[in-house]
Amino acid sequence: MNNKKLNLEISDMSCASCVAHIEGDLNKAKGVHEAKVNFAAGAAQVNYDPNITSPEEIVKTVKKTGYTAKFKDAGGGHNGHNMKGHDHSRHAKAEGKDKLHKRKLNFMIAAFFSTPILLLTFILEAESGPVIMLILSLLILVFPGREFFKKGLPALFRGRPAMDTLVALGVGAAFLYSSYNVLFTPDKTEYFMDVAIISTFILLGRYLEALAKGRASEAIKKLLELSAKVAHKETKDGFKDVPVDEIAKGDILLVKAGEKIPTDGVIIEGSSYINESMVTGESVPVEKSVGMNVIGATLNGDSAFKMEAKKVGKETMLAQIIKLVEEAQMSKAPIQKLVDFVSGYFVWGVLLIAIITFVLWYLLTGDISRAIIYTVTVLIIACPCALGLATPISIVVGSGKGAKMGILLKNAESLEKMHKITAICFDKTGTITKGHPEVVTFENVKGESEENLKRALALEEMSEHPLAKSVVSYAEAKKINVNLRAVDVQTIKGRGIKADIDGTTFHIGSLKYMKELKIDLSDLAKKITDLEKEGQTVLVLADNKDVIAYFGVQDAIKESSEKAIRLLKEQNIKTVMITGDNETVAKTIAKQVGIDEVHASVDPEEKVNVISELQSAGEVVAMVGDGINDSPALAKADVGIAMGTGTDIAMESGDVVLVKGDLLKAIEAIELSEATLKNIKQNLFWAFLYNSIGIPVAAFGFLNPMISSAAMAFSSISVVLNALRLKRFKV
Repeated sequence: MNNKKLNLEISDMSCASCVAHIEGDLNKAKGVHEAKVNFAAGAAQVNYDPNITSPEEIVKTVKKTGYTAKFKDAGGGHNGHNMKGHDHSRHAKAEGKDKLHKRKLNFMIAAFFSTPILLLTFILEAESGPVIMLILSLLILVFPGREFFKKGLPALFRGRPAMDTLVALGVGAAFLYSSYNVLFTPDKTEYFMDVAIISTFILLGRYLEALAKGRASEAIKKLLELSAKVAHKETKDGFKDVPVDEIAKGDILLVKAGEKIPTDGVIIEGSSYINESMVTGESVPVEKSVGMNVIGATLNGDSAFKMEAKKVGKETMLAQIIKLVEEAQMSKAPIQKLVDFVSGYFVWGVLLIAIITFVLWYLLTGDISRAIIYTVTVLIIACPCALGLATPISIVVGSGKGAKMGILLKNAESLEKMHKITAICFDKTGTITKGHPEVVTFENVKGESEENLKRALALEEMSEHPLAKSVVSYAEAKKINVNLRAVDVQTIKGRGIKADIDGTTFHIGSLKYMKELKIDLSDLAKKITDLEKEGQTVLVLADNKDVIAYFGVQDAIKESSEKAIRLLKEQNIKTVMITGDNETVAKTIAKQVGIDEVHASVDPEEKVNVISELQSAGEVVAMVGDGINDSPALAKADVGIAMGTGTDIAMESGDVVLVKGDLLKAIEAIELSEATLKNIKQNLFWAFLYNSIGIPVAAFGFLNPMISSAAMAFSSISVVLNALRLKRFKV
């Protein structure tokens, strides 16, 4: 199946029924596999077959539905996020400000014309007062209030009434009835003040809602603004300043002190401390030196360095984060699907109640004026906006907060599932452990300790083996300087290395290598066995006759792993290790961090089976992993949590990505999920309560239209403000 993704910006949506109409039409369109519309974000994401339809056709479909759509990506990029994004982010920001300014202006014009209407109603007496009020309220409806009619009436004629339809019918009926009385009857009963104040309140509500929604979705705007604008690129004439968009893979770049790193790459000269908090959520600067990766948009400390560009444009970590956050915000939680279904019928229900209200009040009282005003109140009090915003606004804010914390939630469904987790499975290497060996034990047996470390360093510097590198790192951390020269270096493949130092032959390597050399290890047998029981690999340094020192090397446990497991147990979440490593090492590591259940020496398929068994036993299972071999298990689990330090395949398979690769972030993700879901439920409760109380109260004549318009505006704003509380979420 050929599949492309198109991101659209949709304006003119006023409530959840708009979402249902647009989604319905898009999903019926030829060549569209799936369309998702987000009311809170004012956006749509469409998966389509480019052989059958085109982005332009999809935009036409939205326009036929009665809404305005345009390509969200810069330059009309039709698939995925375009990270030539500085102009795009500035343009989007400017456009957002223009929309907000227009909303504010509409409210102010309505308020300006409403003021004399209020004065003529309550304070000033003038014979021509009703005619002046007619003209002023007409000006309100024709200028700032025309959006109600422009969108609401065509929607009604298409058989798809929405929020604007209710408002247009309400204020339109009140205006026409009042105008008829003032111009053609001696009765002179009018409701121009209601028309003016209702319109003004609704326009104020929409302005405040747009203001709050802008704050809710600012996470992506801030991410877009993070990236550097200029890079210092090495050329044959020295370093030249070029726009970041022009950097290519393999370019050599100079990063000066205090500058943003222009793109993802690797340091080739120099070292520095780098603040990576904007992508990892970790506030402490990280020391980086030659050979280490750096992330674009992170902030360099007080030292300059040279780097080679490795990932550019939409391949960078920042571009991937933005893409994931956008997709999370576009996705629908299962709870939202129910709301969308209800909203699809909601406006029809309100129209039916309004008709019944009019008919009953007229039949019971014979007073058409009373019947009209109660009907208007019913039309105005009904607010599908609050219902439509309740879920997506919380997801927009929650996923944005997650991004700031270094937690990328890829879809709303996993956000809803995470708080239900009862068991978490962990890969060992790179998840609980650091994924690279470190020296955890050093014992000197013969001679001086420092001298033997120098010999070990002189030998292991000649090897590329990961175990050799762990010895080199250990010696360097101890500030050991090599002033010894190894000659006649010979690598014994898979076993060790030997060389002459100052006329003496030295060997370093595995126990097997020592046995081949007939080095006596009997005195160390118990110590070696104990180290192996602890999961350590033993490397021995010897001359031609005796052991002179030995190292215990282990894939070291991450500092946060033990605390993370303890916190999970406190929440009564079962912890399971599933690893391809041998049983001795697996059980040792599990015991050290406090994991209850261990499955060792398992292949990727068996990892999936373990998860299936747990699910069959009724557990809601999360899988945490970082490697290619973890991707099937990540996909099988109810929630897959991928370590951001791992492979791209693992990150694609996961529902949640922990940018820093820290297990404590998994706890934070669960807690953020709980907080977001709680927020959604609060929003839905108040939205349903508001409508279920407001509509009957209005129908029974206990409200006037002005109060109902204020209540309607407040209901949407309260939902958005409640969602914004998630920004203050702390673990």
